[in-house]
Amino acid sequence: MKKIKSTLLFILLLLAIQFSIAQSKEIEQLKNDYIESAHLNVNETKIPIVKWENVDTLKYQIIGDLKYISQKNWIQFTKEIENLTELKIIETNDNAETHIYIYFGELNDYFLRFNSVIPKQLYSDFDNWHNRKYNNQKQLIESSLCIVPSKTKDSKRGVFNLKKLFLKSLGLLGEVNDKNSMFYKHQTEENTYFMRKDKRIIKIHYNNSIKAGMTVQQVRIALNSIDLSALVKEKL
Repeated sequence: MKKIKSTLLFILLLLAIQFSIAQSKEIEQLKNDYIESAHLNVNETKIPIVKWENVDTLKYQIIGDLKYISQKNWIQFTKEIENLTELKIIETNDNAETHIYIYFGELNDYFLRFNSVIPKQLYSDFDNWHNRKYNNQKQLIESSLCIVPSKTKDSKRGVFNLKKLFLKSLGLLGEVNDKNSMFYKHQTEENTYFMRKDKRIIKIHYNNSIKAGMTVQQVRIALNSIDLSALVKEKL
């Protein structure tokens, strides 16, 4: 009987160790995925974090008709983000109150509307664009995104662009190497809905330990102060 108990205890201990190792690997992967998702890579250099700070409500304005997604599913999407960021997200028609503009139309019209310089490398087949403004502390003060219906090949592509660019409007400017993730560079058959990992990344970005203006090195230190073990256990 003692031998059986000892064997069982050994098995349980071994399973606990294996679980701990697996969770540690998952946490390290999550850290790396967050860093890749949050930092825009420009000429092989990751720029500091940008995000909304000192606001508890984000107001967006839709210019043109909402396309590719029903009003119900759009609200469901913004509600998911509310739950993850603890920011209230509401629609407005008041330019003075708008934080995020969602523009459906041609790129040239979009650039004229927002008084933006047309990029030199603007290809004729571009079906989307994103722009943002932030202060010296890298705190976002305005963001806009453009979806070009005439260049959008199908509804799934439209949904992907709309959701991905809205996430960029929250400051999540990078990409991960996972075709199932909404933070993947391209639209795939699987990435028009949040993975659990995507939700964790959004939640980390709006954790109070992550500050606008942080470098990669500073983010790595901040991630050690967040209870990521609890996050990977959370049923998001």
